[in-house]
Amino acid sequence: MKYEEMNPREIDDVLKTRPLAYLVWGAHEWHGVHNPVGLDTLKAYHMTLDLCRATGGVVLPPVYCGFQTMKPWMGFHHTLEFSKELVTQYVFEHLENLYDEGFKAIVIVMGHYGARHVEAVNAGVARFTERHRYPKVLAIRDFDPAGWVNVKGGDHGGKNETSLMMHYREDLVDLSRLPPGELVHGRDGISPNAKESSTEHGAMLARVFVEQAAPKIRELLETALKEWPTEKADGRGF
Repeated sequence: MKYEEMNPREIDDVLKTRPLAYLVWGAHEWHGVHNPVGLDTLKAYHMTLDLCRATGGVVLPPVYCGFQTMKPWMGFHHTLEFSKELVTQYVFEHLENLYDEGFKAIVIVMGHYGARHVEAVNAGVARFTERHRYPKVLAIRDFDPAGWVNVKGGDHGGKNETSLMMHYREDLVDLSRLPPGELVHGRDGISPNAKESSTEHGAMLARVFVEQAAPKIRELLETALKEWPTEKADGRGF
C-alpha cells in the first residue's frame, strides 16, 4: 500500500487490479505549541492510509509543500512557505509521472487547505487534465467527505485537527502546553477551540472520512476503468 515500500512486481499487480494512486499534500507549519509542525501532512497521510485499506491502490509518500502558510500571513516561524507556482508545477509533474506509470485514477488529499493553496493545487490538476483526457483525477481537502454528511471538519490546530492527530499519534500532542485562559487565533495561531480536542472526536472524524470517501473513490476508479481506451496512445491526448 505504501508506494515507497513496494517492489516493482507488487506495483505491477496493483496496476493490473486496482490502478488507483493517492497523493497526500501537506505542509510544515505552525499549529500551536501543542502540536507537531507536520500536523497537516501527518493526519491526512494516516487518514489516506485508512482510505486506501478500504479501496485498494497505493499511497505515495506525502508531500510537504505548502503555500499560504502561517509564515507570510501571520509571521509564525517553524513554518516552510513555498510559492504558488512551485506547488502548481509540483502537482502537475506528480500527475504526469503517475500517468506515465499507468495509474488510471489519482486522488490528491490535501491536509493543508488555505484557499490560495487549494487554488494552486487545483491549477496543477487543471494543467494536467487539459493535456490528458485520462486518467480520472480528484483533489479533495481531508475534511470534505465529512462535510458531505454535515459533519464540520477543518480548522487550524483546533479541535478537529488536534483530535485527528491525537487519534493517530497521541504521542505527538501535548494539550498541557496550551496557555491558560481563552485562546486567541491571532496570538496563539490556532483555532480557539483546541482545548476541546479528544481522541474520541478524532476517531469519529477519521471514521466518517473513510465511510464517505470510499464509495466515491471506488466509483471514480470504476468509471476510469470503463472509459479508459483499450490501448494507451503514444500521443499526449490520453
